[in-house]
Amino acid sequence: MRYPNGFPGWVDLSTTDQQAATEFYTALLGWTAQGMPTGSGTSYTMLSLDGRLVCGLGAQAPGTAEDVPPVWTTYVLVGDLDEVVAAAPDAGGQVLLAATDVLTSGRMALLADPSGAALGLWQPRDHQGADVFNEPGAICWNELQSRDLGAALPFYEELFGWRWEHSDTPTGDYYVAHLDAKGSAAEGVDTSVAGAMPMPLDVPERVPSMWGVYVAVAALDDAVASAADLGATVVVPATDIGGGMRFATVRDPQGAVFSLMEMPDL
Repeated sequence: MRYPNGFPGWVDLSTTDQQAATEFYTALLGWTAQGMPTGSGTSYTMLSLDGRLVCGLGAQAPGTAEDVPPVWTTYVLVGDLDEVVAAAPDAGGQVLLAATDVLTSGRMALLADPSGAALGLWQPRDHQGADVFNEPGAICWNELQSRDLGAALPFYEELFGWRWEHSDTPTGDYYVAHLDAKGSAAEGVDTSVAGAMPMPLDVPERVPSMWGVYVAVAALDDAVASAADLGATVVVPATDIGGGMRFATVRDPQGAVFSLMEMPDL
């Protein structure tokens, strides 16, 4: 594997209009799209930045209820998918999609943590995950917003070996997951892989616990304006979160929510 077990190495979008979504994201973020056959008469779109894989995009599965909105999914890379899937119920989770082969690309499964947040698992074969992270146009963060962090955080510790560190932020409690298999501080390696926070109080009760995806941008205000021009809705306007970092959350024209992040060192 290119990345260590427990690393969130891939994200993708399941949407109601694959072509329209592709047009939106390529226009907004400068991605290029390549359709890949799935073997079931559909295609899966690989999205790249300067020839390097960033993420994927596909149509919602047949039979998906009409009231299920498009959604971005975070995938954690694992070496033995069956082992992790088998351990999930004992850790308090639920298997939403059993281990499934995806041609020669790899194997996938979907879980829900004890607070109900859905998360993907990916066992790489030909497809090893994204080629680039943490630069403008690439995924830069994955974040859990949970209605029961007390139940959710130990689940990830047990399944992936994540070590959570707590900090107080201007918006409240925040937890950062560290994957020590990435390296160590002595080696100058940033071991952080994900964040977690309580579900914001102003989020409607009908919204379940969820994982969110952040895309880095060079100029946040310009990116938010461009997203709106392309038909997106601004959910959270540009917000300063300290350290020179700013983010905004938007809903794409099909209804999928994602965030844009401006960071001073990118």
